[in-house]
Amino acid sequence: MAKLEVRDISPAFGAEITGFDPKAPLDDETRTLLQHLFDTRGLLRFRGIDLTHAEQVALGRMLIRKEGLADEGDPIPEDTFYVSNRKLDSAAPFGRLQFHADTMWADKPFEVLSLYGAQVEQPSAPTIFVSGVHAWKTLPAGLRKKIEGLEALHTAGVVRRGDLSEVLVTEVLNPPTSISKLGKVHPRTGETILYACEQMTKEVVGLPHDESEAILEEVFEHLYAQSAQWDHEWREGDFVVWDNIAMQHSRKVVKVEGPTRHLRKAASPMPKLRPDQIPKYSEAAA
Repeated sequence: MAKLEVRDISPAFGAEITGFDPKAPLDDETRTLLQHLFDTRGLLRFRGIDLTHAEQVALGRMLIRKEGLADEGDPIPEDTFYVSNRKLDSAAPFGRLQFHADTMWADKPFEVLSLYGAQVEQPSAPTIFVSGVHAWKTLPAGLRKKIEGLEALHTAGVVRRGDLSEVLVTEVLNPPTSISKLGKVHPRTGETILYACEQMTKEVVGLPHDESEAILEEVFEHLYAQSAQWDHEWREGDFVVWDNIAMQHSRKVVKVEGPTRHLRKAASPMPKLRPDQIPKYSEAAA
C-alpha cells in the first residue's frame, strides 16, 4: 500500500491526501482507502501533483466504483472541458457562481466532479464548498419537521434568488428539470442530503410561491451558513475531486483580465438526456 498521509481539512467534510502518486499502480488497499474517504468525507484534495486528463477521469471513476465505464460504451471524453478565464469557449470564463451541484436538474446527475489546476496565477479566486450531508445532520428540529417529505423542482433554467451582484447568469433554451425530495437519500452511500441549491432549485413542489420561498430561504440560511463553508485556494497542480451529489460548490468573482485561472474539469457519468433536453446556452452576462 502507498504511504499516504490523510488530514481533515474542515470539521464537516473534506480530506487532504499527501504521498499519492497518480503514475504508480493502484493497489487494492489504496483504492479501498480512497473510496472510503470519498464516501465519508465527500471531497479529497491533492496538492502539487502531475495529473493527465486520462488519469483525472480514471481516478474520479474509481472513487465511484465505475472503473469499467470506458469498456461499457462511455469512453473517456476529449481533453476539452475547462473552467478558464483564458479559454473563452470554456465554462464560466468570468463572473461569480452561486452555490450549486452540477446537473442537479438531471434525473441522474454527475456522481463525481473534479478540477485540476493546469495554470494558476495568484491571487486566484477560490472555489467554496458546503456539504448537504452535514447540513442534513445538523438541521434544526423545527426546519426538519417543516421539510420532511417535501419535494423540490430543480431546473437548468435561470433561477434568480439572493445576492446577484456579479453573478454569471446563463440563459438555457428548453431547460431540463428534475424533482427530488429535499431530504434526498444518496444512491451510493445511503446518507440523507439536504438537496436544494440557490442556483438551480426553483420551488418546493405543491406549495404557494410565498410559502415555497420562505422554506427555501430557511434551508439556504442553514445550508450556506458561513461556518459550514470551506474555501479551496487554488495553486497550480492542485487536484480537487468531490461527490457532486453530496456536495455543492460556488466561486468568487473571476475576471477575464485577471490572473490566469485555467482549471481542467472532469465529470462522470454523463446524464442520459434526450436531444430536446440538452442545454443550449444563449449569451451569458455577469
